[in-house]
Amino acid sequence: MNNKHSDKEVKTFQKQQKKQIKIENPVAGNTSDSKVFYQCDPNCIWEYYHPFADTSYVFAVQNCGEEYLEKGKTARIYFGIDRGQTDRIIYCENVFIKTQKDFIEYKDFNGDDVNDIVIFSETGARGSNSYYFLYLVDSKNYKVNRVLDFENIVNPEYSRKYNVILGYGYSGTNNYSVYKISRANKVYQIGASFEDDFDGDEEVLDGKIKEILDKNRK
Repeated sequence: MNNKHSDKEVKTFQKQQKKQIKIENPVAGNTSDSKVFYQCDPNCIWEYYHPFADTSYVFAVQNCGEEYLEKGKTARIYFGIDRGQTDRIIYCENVFIKTQKDFIEYKDFNGDDVNDIVIFSETGARGSNSYYFLYLVDSKNYKVNRVLDFENIVNPEYSRKYNVILGYGYSGTNNYSVYKISRANKVYQIGASFEDDFDGDEEVLDGKIKEILDKNRK
């Protein structure tokens, strides 16, 4: 992780007998006198990340398994402020994360030289296609914004040269797709997907990306 003002912590506890977690989803602006972060939790793996120089801001993932949350959801993601005895939860949602190990990466996905948060969700095509959630870190406004529909992009990579996201799907034929992030923090595809019939040659790929961007320039 390159951001010198940020740090990551992982908290694990020995699992005990399964018990359904009864936590109401906090809502934006919640100011209740409750404590969420840094609690002893024998049923889950917690991972903490401080995205800003002000380390009272916390991004946390509570990775438990669906038997502790709800059907089809295995983890709870929080963004909030650690006030010591109490926490203010700004954002919270349940998501599906297939694994409990090495499921978070930190890298820039929008060209602002700030590490964003990339969370592995699951794989397809016998493990060849991977899907992720993306949370953009806005260090100027102290916000962490989820990018909608990013989890539908196959094997996403960021192209700094063209400021686009490339998806690469393995199937009967392997295909590239080009995406951008809207001002509403939602991904959208630009142009049509195209087959990798050039063995990933960088020069050919550059030409195809440029052609798509030129044709769809607004």
